[in-house]
Amino acid sequence: MDNSRSDLDSFCCLQNGSNNLSFAQHLSSLPNTEAISSLPITPPATDAGPEDEEVLSIAVRVLSTEAMALSSLSRLYETNQVARNGFVRAVEAISVAAVGGGKTVIIGVGKSGKIGEKMVATMNSLGLLSVFMHPIEALHGDLGMIKPKDVLLLITFSGNTPELISLLPHLPGHLPLIVLTSHTSYHTSPLTREHKKAILLPAPVHEAEETSFGISAPTTSTTVALAVGDALAVVSARYVYTGEGEKPKDVFRRNHPGGAIGLGAGKGVVRMSDIAVNLEDIPVVDGILEDGRLDSPPISSASSESDMEITEWTGTDTPLPAARAVRVIDCLLAGVGSKTGWVRVSKDEVVPPRRLKSVRGNVQRGVYGFEPPLVVNRSGMICVSGQANAEDVKKWVITSRGEGNGEFPAGTVLGVCVGDAGKGEEVTAVIEVDELMRV
Repeated sequence: MDNSRSDLDSFCCLQNGSNNLSFAQHLSSLPNTEAISSLPITPPATDAGPEDEEVLSIAVRVLSTEAMALSSLSRLYETNQVARNGFVRAVEAISVAAVGGGKTVIIGVGKSGKIGEKMVATMNSLGLLSVFMHPIEALHGDLGMIKPKDVLLLITFSGNTPELISLLPHLPGHLPLIVLTSHTSYHTSPLTREHKKAILLPAPVHEAEETSFGISAPTTSTTVALAVGDALAVVSARYVYTGEGEKPKDVFRRNHPGGAIGLGAGKGVVRMSDIAVNLEDIPVVDGILEDGRLDSPPISSASSESDMEITEWTGTDTPLPAARAVRVIDCLLAGVGSKTGWVRVSKDEVVPPRRLKSVRGNVQRGVYGFEPPLVVNRSGMICVSGQANAEDVKKWVITSRGEGNGEFPAGTVLGVCVGDAGKGEEVTAVIEVDELMRV
């Protein structure tokens, strides 16, 4: 780990004098967040009594005080050289550990320990392997979780936490040690003063919590520590994951498929089986026989339903082989009861909703007399595995279309199979490629 700086220089070009993008330039190139709309200054009139107003007044004071602390913290990292250098070195150390197969070991006690546990969760979700170690448990065997390629991160507002000071002599001296604390100087805390590889991450507050709220309970101090931890995790992930399709958002999506986040904008890992329509849920034309004919008479040509006019798909007026053959009108009637619009005309044959809706002309024609085909069977589908990542399949479609090989024209039906979608695999679900591209 003595060569950690040169390792990262070769990885992400942090070395001074390099012709490549510097770390500061890299940070400045990150997208800016949108400005938050201004809120009205005058509070709205309410029916709150004096006691309610006092409650709300205290709540607003707490929120504004913590907001002020975060604003002061932002200015510190914009102007203070110790803070700026410490942050860059901390990102460097975490990046080297992540790329080299190491991890970030976060250590804290009390409320600082809770902040550390949250940082572990955030880093792991962003693909930065991290673990939490309680300082007392460390002295009773948990030191064994520290490995030669790791980086250590201590959280202590005071910088003088007895449990951390007792642990310090037992930590490997060759590993980088990041100290997230209220101190803004390396000389004022024994944790940074006595460790050669110490990296200071200042997280001070603009006024003591006792002064702000009349109590010294960790409030403002934990807010600023959490904010610095979030910044450290986000920037480190952006610097480690830079490849196409391997950005932090891609890593986070893979690591967070569940919960509201997984179901929201990121959607987690969506499999083809999640979005395709199961064959068993597709209605079969009523009265269909095994040979694909209907066990019912055709609707009279005088029916008003025979005048249905839609666009796009055309077919020839091929004579029906018998009055009991499957007709377009039979599929339309079956489609009325289909939640998805899909219809089956036999065990292995389906009529996609877009093709069915675009038929025009005499709807009593047989469904097999159309060109391009109205009915799609197993051989007419492009099969994919139900476990395939829907985003990967979409990229495959886009690439194939860009190559101009005509493999995925509009209206293509994908057959979703169990297993690896080999020729012998049974199709269990279907989806039109146009629908896939909208997912």
